[in-house]
Amino acid sequence: MRRGTFGMIVVILLLASGVSAWSQCATEVEDNNTVALADYVAELPGAGCIEGSIGVVGDIDFYYFDVLSPRWVLIETLTNEDTEIALWDIDGNQMAQNDDIALNIYSSRIEEFLATGRYIVAVWEHGDDNVIYDYTLHISAEGCSEEVENNDSFDLADHLGDVPGEVCVTGSIGVVADYDLFSFNVTSGCLLTISTVTNEDTEIALLDVYGNVIASNDDYVVGEYWSWIEREMPIGTYYVMVWEHGDDNVIYSYTLVVQGSMCVSEVEPNDDYTLADAIGNLSGQLCASGSIGGSGDLDYFMFTVSRAMSVTLWTETTGDTEIALFDGAGNTLASNDDVSATDTSSWINIDLPVGTYYVAVREFTGADWIDSYLLYVSTD
Repeated sequence: MRRGTFGMIVVILLLASGVSAWSQCATEVEDNNTVALADYVAELPGAGCIEGSIGVVGDIDFYYFDVLSPRWVLIETLTNEDTEIALWDIDGNQMAQNDDIALNIYSSRIEEFLATGRYIVAVWEHGDDNVIYDYTLHISAEGCSEEVENNDSFDLADHLGDVPGEVCVTGSIGVVADYDLFSFNVTSGCLLTISTVTNEDTEIALLDVYGNVIASNDDYVVGEYWSWIEREMPIGTYYVMVWEHGDDNVIYSYTLVVQGSMCVSEVEPNDDYTLADAIGNLSGQLCASGSIGGSGDLDYFMFTVSRAMSVTLWTETTGDTEIALFDGAGNTLASNDDVSATDTSSWINIDLPVGTYYVAVREFTGADWIDSYLLYVSTD
């Protein structure tokens, strides 16, 4: 689907369903009729919205948003009245302007690829000869950012944003022996997973601000060419370097994904449910990291459910896990060895009432080690 087509479909659906589709929007604060008084909307990647009106003929509303890393940005109004919008950079240079998305659709839409920085949006009534009783301005960034060359030094590294959470960027190694550098901030200690998505042979390294290599990886799985690093990291700024393994070829396309999970690290001994590590009350996604230290080792984790919900539990590992779910009385509710014939991670989906639950993780044969695994518990 073309990017522009997607935006059109979104607006048509929203017009059909009403403003409620963009719930929890902020409300404009008058006077916001100068750049200096512009109302804040969003920090991207992400999305934000604000509800406003043109209450006086000739009025104009100003808003601003911040882009943390280069990416495509969609700016649009939702209204049955005739808006017009314009986009400026922080220096006041106009970058784009739009009246109507399409014939007989009076909302406005701009889509631009924007570099890191602050931007200004203006909204007014087309023609400056009427009022607009209400409109909603929505600003969002879809997908991954795109690398901006040259990014082959620390000073020129492309900034991806903050984790915990997920940030991603698409790039290429267009010249033999080229390498790409990206920076990101860890705002709260977390478990980092850094990986490439590609059919070509990447190699990656995680660096601190002094250029020291914290970890590196070429091929995470034999026969596959993508790269993968997992480390628990404290607050700080870090860099990822991406290059072609061997420095003797180009890479036409890769996606670099940096994920930060607020995982609980297991505390041994936790091999009995009375010693289970608590990972929290389920209201989104919980995460725990652990390892199986040898024959007969077993790890228990505990979580609580405060309302009836559908729950999914799964492991991410290169080892062969088996998991089991128990209620507070020790009854086995479900268990699983392998997700599939080719995936030795484990997966359970189940409807759970309010209560306390326990998850046990072990190596399937009971006789081998697992260097590391992640256990996720998530609502659907």
